[in-house]
Amino acid sequence: MPPTKTKKGLAEKLGGKKLDPGPLWRGPSAEGPNGGVTQSMLSAFLVCRERFRLKYVLGWRVSEGFSKTLEYGQLWHACEEAHAKGIEWRTALDAYAETLLAKYPMQRQEVEKWWSVCAVQFPIYAEYWSKHQDVVERTPLMQEQVFDVPYRLPSGRTVRLRGKWDGGDIVGKGKAAGIFIQENKTKGDVDEEQLRRQLTFDLQNGVYLAALNQDTGIEKIEDAKKKYPIKGVRYNVIRRPLSGGKGSIKQKEATKNHPAETASEYYLRLQQYFIEEPEYWFMRWNAEISPQEVKAFETRCLIPLLEQLCDWYAHISIAKDPFLETRRSEASGRGVHWQHPFGVYNSMNEGRESDFDAYLQTGNSAGLVRREKLFEELQ
Repeated sequence: MPPTKTKKGLAEKLGGKKLDPGPLWRGPSAEGPNGGVTQSMLSAFLVCRERFRLKYVLGWRVSEGFSKTLEYGQLWHACEEAHAKGIEWRTALDAYAETLLAKYPMQRQEVEKWWSVCAVQFPIYAEYWSKHQDVVERTPLMQEQVFDVPYRLPSGRTVRLRGKWDGGDIVGKGKAAGIFIQENKTKGDVDEEQLRRQLTFDLQNGVYLAALNQDTGIEKIEDAKKKYPIKGVRYNVIRRPLSGGKGSIKQKEATKNHPAETASEYYLRLQQYFIEEPEYWFMRWNAEISPQEVKAFETRCLIPLLEQLCDWYAHISIAKDPFLETRRSEASGRGVHWQHPFGVYNSMNEGRESDFDAYLQTGNSAGLVRREKLFEELQ
């Protein structure tokens, strides 16, 4: 027998449609667990405001399967966090992998594969860096540190910058010592020159350093800032195996003369790639980012972006249809909402260079040519 329809059930279905559940996100300035803004939210806001509204304001998400790109990074983070705290990393890895098996029971084989790859790669990584100068000459400051920092804008509004620093250390000795936050990234493809060039105006680095420059409310961090300058970011990159290039091997099948390769034999063979050429798989750069560079990021990117986000949220929070309604009392509410179309290519969103990077970084116009007229293709 079908359940009796209650008044609430009827109210949820008017005209065959469920009522809007209301906002999940409470805005960039709101207190509480559903307020504030992260760098990943800013990234989504830059790409498409309607998709941002659906994902964060309304809280919708697409039910997705296991993603090796995302979850290998999470498996690695579990190991990193445990290792930094002196906890058995394998226990942390196994615990997280078990949650993935429960979440993706139909993709058990894929989960177990990447679980095993991480278990083979991580101990070699830990051994490789254990005697490195940066590790020996450092004082750990924080690990997987959540932050929630008030950030005041020129308009007088205050937003909450939220996130999690992967780690942070006081690196160096004497007057040369300084605070570096650490970011751990697993990447299938690594372009060292490009990464180095982009680190000083990277969205995540900029947001995280801007937040660190505020009063974090975290005593150990504030005490360290009184003694040491904030110097930048240690960018720790792990090349994800089986993503093309070196080490992208397959488990051998049986032949007339040889039995099929066992899983144990396969992962031992993969392990040799990490042992023989660790510098290919594990990279780390101390990117010194000066206070002037952080200030330039805030002035040119973060502050304008946050001001726009506040204006946009003020509009959509009262508009029944954000595409059609405008705030008649304020021009800032007009035309602030749009949906990103297909057919648009943005090389920067792909992590590549743009035509004007050198000029934006140096102000030097060498290599630029002044065009005489526009729309030449229409002549």
